[in-house]
Order: sequence, then C-alpha cells, then structure tokens
Amino acid sequence: MPRTTRVSDRDYAKLLALRTRLRKFERWSAEQAAAHGLTSSQHQLLLAVRGHDEAEGPTIGQVADYLMIRHNTAVELVDRTQDLGLLERTRDVDDHRIVRLSLTAEGAERVAELAGAHIEELSRMGPMIEALTAELGAR
Repeated sequence: MPRTTRVSDRDYAKLLALRTRLRKFERWSAEQAAAHGLTSSQHQLLLAVRGHDEAEGPTIGQVADYLMIRHNTAVELVDRTQDLGLLERTRDVDDHRIVRLSLTAEGAERVAELAGAHIEELSRMGPMIEALTAELGAR
C-alpha cells in the first residue's frame, strides 16, 4: 500500500518519544506487579477478569482474546494464577461446558492495589501522550 503522507524527521522523533514512554510504562507496570508477587501476565489476567463487563465472569477464551495470547497459553496462565489462590473457575450456570473465571478475595485485593497506582501513573503520562498524538494527528 503506497504511503500518501510524508513523514518528517520531527514526526519520527515524536513517534520515538511516544513508543519510549509506552515502553517505560510497561516496564513500570511489570515492576509494580512484581512488588505485589505477580508476573506482568498474571496482573493483566487479573485485570481482564476484573474488567470484564459480564457479571458471570469471562471465559478462558475471552481472557485469551483480551491478552492477545493463544488459548492454551491462557489455560497455563490461569492454572498458575489459580495455584496462587487468586482465581477460581466455575461452570457456567446455563451451559456446563463453559468455564467462567472469577477473582478470589485475595485476587481482588491485589488487582485493586495495582489499579490505583496504574490510574495515577496514566494520569501523569496522559497529557504528554495526548500532546504527541494531537501533533501527529494535526498534520
């Protein structure tokens, strides 16, 4: 597909700044998760379960989609996180073939602690990201 927009040296610098800030956030987030006894993937899994908008909880397939991983990888991640006492599996009320995920009290507590810190960090980095994306979009 041919590129119709010329990308300037300044645009490249802005893209680099944006990508660098996003990577710093990912590293910071992984460090926060580790400080709470979790891997980054486990933190993201807990967030996927907590943030799911259906009361009955997500399926493993749904969390695999949220995390952009294969189903079998999600199963292994769920197994490890359940072994820590942070998740529970339950059969769907209407279709017993479907397994739903929910947080234990400990899982809910850990993800809540992490969410507060993440919201604060995102609010700090938001203005810079908004400025960069606005400048790139205004071209």
